[in-house]
Order: sequence, then C-alpha cells, then structure tokens
Amino acid sequence: MKQYAVIHAVAGLYEGYSDTTCEFFPTEEAAIKHINQHLDDYRKDEMCVNIEHSGDMMHTFVTMTRDHEDYHACVPSDMEHDDWVSENGDDCSVEVFRLIEIDCERYENAPSTEHMWLTWDQIETTQAWDYTPLCMSLVARVSSDVMDNDPSVHGLEQLTDFISSVYYRSHAFIDIDDYTMHAFRIPKPQSVK
Repeated sequence: MKQYAVIHAVAGLYEGYSDTTCEFFPTEEAAIKHINQHLDDYRKDEMCVNIEHSGDMMHTFVTMTRDHEDYHACVPSDMEHDDWVSENGDDCSVEVFRLIEIDCERYENAPSTEHMWLTWDQIETTQAWDYTPLCMSLVARVSSDVMDNDPSVHGLEQLTDFISSVYYRSHAFIDIDDYTMHAFRIPKPQSVK
C-alpha cells in the first residue's frame, strides 16, 4: 500500500522556510495533478522567474523575485540558475515541490497507535532520512541529534516543543543552528482501521 506526499517548501533558510507544508495523496497521478495546479498559478505570477523540474516530476524548483525590475525575467543564457539566485539572494527565493512515494505497509494490520512520520531536511531540501520512523523512534533520534548539535537551554526548549508536536499535532518542526527539520505525520490509509 502506497501513498504520495507533496512537500512544498522554501529552499534552504530563505524567508518563510518554516512554512513548509506536506499534503498526502492516494495516487501518484493525484499528487502530480496537485503540483501542476500550483505550477500553473506560478506561471501566471509576474514574480515568477524560473520553473525547473526533473523529468520524472519528483523534484521541481520555482524561483520567485520581489524586485519589480526582474518580473517575468528569466535567467540570462550566460548565467547558471544558482549563480543568478546567489547574485539576487536578497530579492528572490526558491520554492521546492517534492513528490515522495511512501510505503505504508507498516500500517496494514498494525495494532499500534503510533504513526509513521515523513522527515524533511529544510537546509538540504530533501527527505531527511531514508525511512519513515514511528513516533518514539522519531523522538529518540531527534533527541540524540539535539544533544549532539545544541545541548543548551535553547536546544532543549526546541526539543520540548518538537516532542509535544509529535504527540499532539500532525506537523513537528525543530530549528537549532544547522539542524532544521520538519516532520509530517503520515495519515493512515482509509482502508486501514
């Protein structure tokens, strides 16, 4: 049994990076349709500079600018996209759509009340881990990472908020130094009780 997640994020730590969202779909076709609807809206937006995606639609980047002189601009042919973004970094942002296939077999006939979680590395704009941990495993690994990266009061406060979100919400977020991660609760498929 599979589900498809669509992550919509701001790449790296540009303004709005904590607003990353994740929506789940029962089929790949529904997920791609969702991405295409967003991309159609971006194509109409005069602040959109560039849309670039992989051939398999698994990863799409949308570059936006706030500088009115660059509206409907395109990246000059003699310049790489990443160089243009670096040069215009204060006035632009790069948004990411990422389609992720999730194997939900663990949910089938599982008596556990725990949920699986999809993790997103905000800085690298990719899935943080190559597996979908259950609640306790997620908390244990993030706790270990926090203790390795920032065992200060700030790090522990962030960890406390993260753990609370895991058990009481469907989205958890932690941001300490170079460790910025979102976790999204994967819903149990409708056919699973």
